[in-house]
Amino acid sequence: MMSDKSPHILLIHPDLEDRRVLRECLDPLQARITAVGSGLEAIEVLHHSAVDLLITDINIGEFDCWRLARIIRSGIYLSQPNLPIIIVTQIWCERITEITARDFGINHLISFDKHQQIAQLALDSLQSPDEGMSMARVLVVEDHVDNARLVNRILQNRFKVELVHDGYEALECWQRNRQELVLLDVMLPGMSGWDVLDKILELNPQQPVVIMTAHGTMDLAEKMMLRGAVDFITKPFRAEQLRRVCELAARREDYMVSNAQFAERLENLQQLQQQLSSIIDSMPSILISVDREGRVCQWNHEAERIFDCSYADAVGEPLKKFSQGFVDIDAVYQAMEINRIWMRSKLPMQRRDKTIYVDQTIYPLFDRKVTGAVIRIDDVTKRTQLEERILQTEKMSSLGQLAAGVAHEINNPLAGIMQNIQVVRNRLDENLPKNLSIAERCGIDLKSLTCYLTEREIGSQLDVIMESGRQVAQLVEGMLGFGYQGSDSSKQAVRLDDLIDKSLKLASGNFSLKRKFDFRAIKIVREFHGIGPIFCDPGQIQQVILNLLMNGATAMEQKVLQLPASERSSYQPQFVLRIAEAQGLAQLDIEDNGIGIESKMLGRVFEPFFSTNNAGQGADLGLSLAYYIVTEGHKGQMSVSSTPGLGAQFSLLLPLS
Repeated sequence: MMSDKSPHILLIHPDLEDRRVLRECLDPLQARITAVGSGLEAIEVLHHSAVDLLITDINIGEFDCWRLARIIRSGIYLSQPNLPIIIVTQIWCERITEITARDFGINHLISFDKHQQIAQLALDSLQSPDEGMSMARVLVVEDHVDNARLVNRILQNRFKVELVHDGYEALECWQRNRQELVLLDVMLPGMSGWDVLDKILELNPQQPVVIMTAHGTMDLAEKMMLRGAVDFITKPFRAEQLRRVCELAARREDYMVSNAQFAERLENLQQLQQQLSSIIDSMPSILISVDREGRVCQWNHEAERIFDCSYADAVGEPLKKFSQGFVDIDAVYQAMEINRIWMRSKLPMQRRDKTIYVDQTIYPLFDRKVTGAVIRIDDVTKRTQLEERILQTEKMSSLGQLAAGVAHEINNPLAGIMQNIQVVRNRLDENLPKNLSIAERCGIDLKSLTCYLTEREIGSQLDVIMESGRQVAQLVEGMLGFGYQGSDSSKQAVRLDDLIDKSLKLASGNFSLKRKFDFRAIKIVREFHGIGPIFCDPGQIQQVILNLLMNGATAMEQKVLQLPASERSSYQPQFVLRIAEAQGLAQLDIEDNGIGIESKMLGRVFEPFFSTNNAGQGADLGLSLAYYIVTEGHKGQMSVSSTPGLGAQFSLLLPLS
């Protein structure tokens, strides 16, 4: 519970959050605190209440803190004219603000960064309201006592004056107290003014020193100014003249310090701006900022590259001039209107005849109100491709498991058929005694039956059935290999030509009644040079080879359909399969004589979603996944070359065992 004797503190700050922070810092004082947001509100409080302490920011609305301090010091309010005033501010130039605060009778000045000190500073001000920012100190070095006293009377209202009478005492006093200004007589006993000046400037080249000289020593005064003194005054001098010279010297120092502080802050700001620009420019994302009207304010290097427009040409221009479908202008305005982040993922965009996928995010810029927006665009094409490859891998894994299951189901009846064909052959053999006895018991001449079966080619038919069964068994074995998906541990040394033969057997089962195309009609040319086994996952590499064979077959089928009817009979679809060693790797070339691939499409054949086939044609395994299996799964290489109208060649480089 606060008593009536609790001090009354008037707190003025335009920012609500900063005002709350300062008030929390003052709570331990158990004072009565009135918090307002502007100078005009503060005047209303001062009209009706006596205040013991005023704490304020510099920028407090139309009625700034300097005018408020001036009117308080006039004594027109209920508060005392010497009411202690503390300024707590976020942004300020130290020396200029200090000078202004001293001139307007401010007691204390601190940065908001040091707001934790405000409670102790407030307590000190309440206990000693007259203490405040000290006046600038001046060291007067004058051997004539009357002149020294005169200088003291003239300057004491503006400066805190310290008097000494010889050069040695002056140097000792200055080294001890480092006064802001030195008023130095030229002619001194002991150490001369010239020597004192040299010593002081040797220790602090920036120290302001004003020379006092008689007319007869004007030449010496000039030399001393050339040596480093900031000004001079001739004896005898008028009071106003002395005040003016000393104030100018002090102001000069204030200006020099303020200018250095400003230059340092400007340099820091420029360094920060350069650092932020470097960060923004080094990001792989497109970063663009716009103002409320949609004009470009920031334009990083990636934006320059993608939009082919420099920063200088883009800034200040409407964003819609450059959007080219990359940026949804309506979404930018909508995000600013509702002050909400707008996000879209994997948006397809056309860039230089190529489809890419981007993530777009629009961030509204808010400073008490929406002032603009930042647009970030990320190229996620590679990530999308990887996700598609993973999805296709999962699909192929499921398809492989299905193929393996079907193969197992086929194996059982197939084994029964082939075993029973062998049984039939055995029971028709005329050389087996049991066959002869049973035939005799049934009244059948086994030799006559054998002759009949031979004449009717029943044995040949059984051989055909047996051979077909073997072919089905090989097909089932290939399906099992196709369906097997292993890990790194599944890699082994295998012969590349064996994988090719298995893939050809699988492909030879591809016959479309609808399209009237039979893979077995394709001529296979093998150019195999003896190489060692390769180290790979057999199932995965077989998938890749099968995929390339099926794509080539589709290309040759399309060529047949494009040829005039009169030329179709002379066209022979053909694969040339080459195996050789190159660069210490096994090289496999699969060349077809189909329709080929257009040059503008060559760079895209390994992209997800891209196909050279018509809808519904080609193998389910995309070339992008085949490329991924070879390059990522086996650390190999895969490339393509083509002559449109004559065919295409896919080349694989795989590690040897």
